[in-house]
Amino acid sequence: MKKFAVPLALGGLAAGTACAQGTVTLYGIVDQSIRFTTNANQANNSQVQLTNGAVTNSRFGLRGEEDLGSGMKTLFRLENGFDPDTGRVNQNGRLFGRHAYVGLSGGVGTLKLGRQSTEGFNLFGDFDPLTVGNYTANAWPYFMTGGRVDNAVSYDGTFGGLSLGASYGFGELPGNLKHGSYWGVRAAYNQGNLGIGAVYQEIRNAASETQRMWGVAGRYAFGPAKLFAGYLGGRDATGMVDGMLNDPSRSVSYGSFAANPRKDMTFYTGLTWQAGGALALTGVVYHDSIRNVNGVAGQSGQRLTGVLLAEYALSRRTQLYGTVDYNRVSGGAASEMPGRGNQTGVAVGVRHVF
Repeated sequence: MKKFAVPLALGGLAAGTACAQGTVTLYGIVDQSIRFTTNANQANNSQVQLTNGAVTNSRFGLRGEEDLGSGMKTLFRLENGFDPDTGRVNQNGRLFGRHAYVGLSGGVGTLKLGRQSTEGFNLFGDFDPLTVGNYTANAWPYFMTGGRVDNAVSYDGTFGGLSLGASYGFGELPGNLKHGSYWGVRAAYNQGNLGIGAVYQEIRNAASETQRMWGVAGRYAFGPAKLFAGYLGGRDATGMVDGMLNDPSRSVSYGSFAANPRKDMTFYTGLTWQAGGALALTGVVYHDSIRNVNGVAGQSGQRLTGVLLAEYALSRRTQLYGTVDYNRVSGGAASEMPGRGNQTGVAVGVRHVF
């Protein structure tokens, strides 16, 4: 991470008042992988591609803070996501689609205003063995979290081993404060080798239909290993989750999401192991039982995913990695894959952090 000081004018410079100093950090990750995938289209052909990283999407950003005295400071963060193979901007072409906020921090916590991660994403980013994987094949449970939210005000604070978070996203649509809005709360407690957490949130669309998500998770460290387990529940009357998970090549017949909201029960467990000074190994299994897939009453489905990841550190900033993943869908969830109801992916990549 590159840090440099910049002058932050407090006003009245012409009158000779002092100029405060703030710290700004330039940071980022460039992560590329070569990935082989079976059954990659409706004809069940295999695919080889150069693509973004297995676990960490490439990004760069600026973050900074200024000490205001009396334990207070101001802060900001601007973060961009991009694909190194093409130079294309992610998050639908947003300049700072990952984060864009300003805030104040003090003894009672931090208040932030702008585009931020949802509380669901914040919690499971800390309690998932892959820290929320980047390949869709591995990260599909977290589409239920919504990922990020615009026009948000958030609070987070840490009190001993207890961490709390709450966010509200303004829908900004005239006539109804609930249209397009978001709210979420989370809590986590860490004591010694044990950590546990829980979250609940709601996302409303322009018609004020609601996608609800809740979950609990835990981790336990023993020696060089960490054991993880968690549960995500969901009830989606907006069609958002089905819309993001369905393969774009599929012709899908939708029912009524308002009358038949999608319901998810996702469980996972996994283990990370620092096998040697430079080698880290991760394994995780996710399973989802789904009802009312695509808004069709009684249409059920299941999805099972297994992932193995090996990472080798060449230095503090550069890692090589290899990963294998297997996905299987059945029943109504078949629309989430283009051809056969299973895919196997194998990838190798390099990641540099700056």
